[in-house]
Amino acid sequence: MLKKMVKACLAITLSMGLLVGCAGDGPGTGDGAEEGGDDSNLRILLLVPGTLGDKSFFDSANEGMKLAAENYDADTKVVEMGTDTTKYSATLDDVCNEGWDIIVTGGSNISQPLQEAALDYPEQQFILYDEAVDFTDGANSNIYCMTYKCNEGGYLAGVLAASMSETGKVGFAGGYDIPLINDWLVGYIEGVQSVNPEVKVSIGYMNSFTDAAKGKEVGLALYNGGTDIIFQAAGGAGLGIIDAAKEAGKYAIGTDSDQSEMFASDAEKANAIYASILKRVDLSIEKAIGTYIDGGLSFGSVDVYGLAEGCVEITDNSWYQENVPQEVKDAVESVKQEIINGDVTPVSVYDMTDDEILAMKAEVQP
Repeated sequence: MLKKMVKACLAITLSMGLLVGCAGDGPGTGDGAEEGGDDSNLRILLLVPGTLGDKSFFDSANEGMKLAAENYDADTKVVEMGTDTTKYSATLDDVCNEGWDIIVTGGSNISQPLQEAALDYPEQQFILYDEAVDFTDGANSNIYCMTYKCNEGGYLAGVLAASMSETGKVGFAGGYDIPLINDWLVGYIEGVQSVNPEVKVSIGYMNSFTDAAKGKEVGLALYNGGTDIIFQAAGGAGLGIIDAAKEAGKYAIGTDSDQSEMFASDAEKANAIYASILKRVDLSIEKAIGTYIDGGLSFGSVDVYGLAEGCVEITDNSWYQENVPQEVKDAVESVKQEIINGDVTPVSVYDMTDDEILAMKAEVQP
């Protein structure tokens, strides 16, 4: 009881500053949704454990909310919680009392506060993307999780990078040295080696998902070490890799959103991105909402999406068509179909021991 009273006091203090809806982001958002909208409509809230505008992970989730509003006539709202994780629990307490049918959020930073809220508010239903929780003995039975086969996307990036590299050295820049990010990495290494076992992979971490300046610093260090292509998996921090690629006259492979398209107004930067590997948070959110409406969403469980489900993809845009030779595009497409058909199964970090991961990293270091 004391815990709930403290949380409630914090929530009242924070609510005015934190609960800022993104009005006008699409059908069903804005003032109508904030006031509750039509009571007959499904009411969905997206909690962003950060801020929009990352041109990556969070923006993709926001696109999923727009799809839900458009395709299911849902009343939606987006709350940007910022990067201060100490405020997340109070924000969750606040919104859990607002009568939302579903609260959607994602990522590792929000996982523990969300599980605490799920325990305190057992009638509230949650969708958590890009992170799984413990469902042992009926725990978290009001949370539905979606994760992604990042190793499959990493494999495609590795095939592309190794095929395009002129120096025989490619790079990987991750947000943190954690399984969620290293699943991209091990797939990437395996994809690189499938093309040419002699290609080396330099690895760097930003220890941030938001610090683009740190990302640029890591990127320049990798490029200055002889790397000519870097695959980045770091959310907003990864935008610094693209800045570094432009400055160094090198190349990058983006993630989560079509980052060439997002930098279309800067031709030099857009052309520095060979492709982006998409973790289709947007489509998976829309899929989950549709399944919920049909009565089939299994709370207390996790689904894993990959290339076969269309929730991991490689961009096929004008920059990819112009800057990547046809034989390389054919090789990437061939591997993509082999993975979908089950003929190629990229290694996953979740099936490896810590020693195996360390050994894999060491084997490809320059």
